[in-house]
Amino acid sequence: MRRKETTRRKKRISNRKLSEKYYYVGEEKTVTGLHLTQYDAHTYTSKTIDSSSPSFKKLISPNHINWLEVRGLTNDELISRLAKEFGLHNVDAKDILTPQHVAKIEEYNGHLLIVMNTCYYNEEQELCPEHIALLVLDKTIITFTERDSDLFEPVHQAINNNLLSVREKPIGLLTMFLLNTLVATSVDHVSRIEEALGDLEETLLDPNDEQKNIGPAIQRHRREYMLIRRNSQPLKEQFPKLLRTDNGIVTPDLLPVYYDLQDQLLFILQTTESCREITSSLVDLYIANNDLRMNRIMKRLTVVSTIFIPLTFLAGIWGMNFKFMPELDWRYGYATAWAIMILTAIGTWLYMKRKDWY
Repeated sequence: MRRKETTRRKKRISNRKLSEKYYYVGEEKTVTGLHLTQYDAHTYTSKTIDSSSPSFKKLISPNHINWLEVRGLTNDELISRLAKEFGLHNVDAKDILTPQHVAKIEEYNGHLLIVMNTCYYNEEQELCPEHIALLVLDKTIITFTERDSDLFEPVHQAINNNLLSVREKPIGLLTMFLLNTLVATSVDHVSRIEEALGDLEETLLDPNDEQKNIGPAIQRHRREYMLIRRNSQPLKEQFPKLLRTDNGIVTPDLLPVYYDLQDQLLFILQTTESCREITSSLVDLYIANNDLRMNRIMKRLTVVSTIFIPLTFLAGIWGMNFKFMPELDWRYGYATAWAIMILTAIGTWLYMKRKDWY
């Protein structure tokens, strides 16, 4: 069994090379499931599809808008079969099965393939990447996601409520709803990170706050906004390809909403740049606070040492081995020594207090 796992891992590594067959190389374990949504101006149906169906193309209705959701990419053979059945190149199947593949928008043979990456917060509130792919045809759109989640639930609600008359519009509006959901998710995440960094800044500026675990929090938020920026930057560069109206998907009446999507991508990049600047300031402030805290500790230690310097001097004098020392034979010598040392310590402390050294 261990030998088989090692062999399969080696095959997955070869996903970077040209091959007749590719494998899912992500970490998600979601079993691949299919869900088909079909609608027109008057009807709306949504159902689960058996993955062992002999032909998926026969399930597509030419009189409806068809949305086929592929939830989970672990069944790489099914993904490759879907790609081949709907006219995609084998290399495109590789891009779909390769998480964190660079975002791209390709159009050929009446197909529009959008490969992108988004992210989500898991149960431990850690921001994790998620690979997404959209295949847009004439009246069919296929979405590929790594998880079986409610990511596209707002899109289902929009179709069910006929938002913006989506049922009467061509496939381009559904594509816009899907992309808007993905981009809006990133907008929410990056706004949340910016607010968290602002809270950290207030904490660092509060001298009464203990400021525990500030360093790890700064590093965590830095990784988060860098992940969002890494996902959004390539998509922003590829987005102009989507605005061409000659592809039949983005019609002229839909251009304003697509321009709005482009503005949201720009907002994400600007916010991540703001997060970068805030993080840089937080790191400097965190280091300065640590230096200040260390200086306070050293100040306290110096005060204690200063108090004990005259006491050490007195103890050194009385500890000398001279034969004639009147204090040693004096009845009250021991008590007097204690009194002198205590008064010296108090006097030293009061002097430093008066000078505002402590």
